[in-house]
Amino acid sequence: MNENVLKDSDIRGKIDIAFFRLIGPLAIMNELKSYESSHEEIHALLNIVTKWGAKFQSVQNLSFINSAEILDVYNRLDALKDKFLFGTNLGLENELSDEIVIWIYELMELRKMQIERGLKNG
Repeated sequence: MNENVLKDSDIRGKIDIAFFRLIGPLAIMNELKSYESSHEEIHALLNIVTKWGAKFQSVQNLSFINSAEILDVYNRLDALKDKFLFGTNLGLENELSDEIVIWIYELMELRKMQIERGLKNG
């Protein structure tokens, strides 16, 4: 992703997509029996990410998320992915845990872009 050619509106659009692509799989995982052993953690993470998405709709910027908080969520999602990586009770839904890590990372990158751009224009 070349941040120099992206307009602010493009970045905001990519953030919207990242939230949809992250919240969707988390919500599905929350309902699947195959992820039942981690439902409490999945539900907690879903709540955090959904609140971020709702706030983003109001402020159109991710600078309200501090770096320690987003890194903690990333690490928790990555731990879920690791836990279910070789799950024998998972069918095609095993890709959901991979997808959530991909999209939280994308969200982290987009947040970084917005903050750096804000500092540069600041």
